[in-house]
Amino acid sequence: MKRQGAFTLVEVLVSVLVFGLLAAAAYTALNGLSAAAGQQREHAEALAGLQLAVARLDQDLRQLVPRPVRTAVGQEPALAGESNRLVATRAGWANPSDQPRSQLQRFGWAFDDGMLERFHWAVTDPVETAPDRQSAVLENLDSLEFRYRDATGNWHDRWPLSEPASLPVAIEVTLESARFGPIRRLVVLE
Repeated sequence: MKRQGAFTLVEVLVSVLVFGLLAAAAYTALNGLSAAAGQQREHAEALAGLQLAVARLDQDLRQLVPRPVRTAVGQEPALAGESNRLVATRAGWANPSDQPRSQLQRFGWAFDDGMLERFHWAVTDPVETAPDRQSAVLENLDSLEFRYRDATGNWHDRWPLSEPASLPVAIEVTLESARFGPIRRLVVLE
């Protein structure tokens, strides 16, 4: 009588145990890779949001024009800035649908409660003080600071310094976030 080759119960249990250990190690490694990929994606999205916000702010500042604004109560300077907000007039407002409006745009940037916001008016000389559109550009900021450089090379926390108002020679913007640290931009206007 010929004996059939088979595995013993001990051999089967050892092989199941080894397979279980390999599966647990593979699951742990894949779980770690998945978590790392999720964190990387979240970091990349936050960085892209920061880069977009800085680019939009930089673009607004580079297109400043020295045109004062007429309001219902008088005239405002082309740029009215404080350390954590500014309101100004810029050129280059695209008009792809050929609406009857100016190429100039009155806009502003402000930091409030961890949020960087951009707002603008539909007309250059707004009748109302409230902006037409306001949008949150970046969240989770620790601080935003504007500084304005005059023609003599001195830095100031507000603008304009006196009447008649002109544009500063340069504007320094410092954004600070816990995740990315301080980001400093210097925009030379003249």
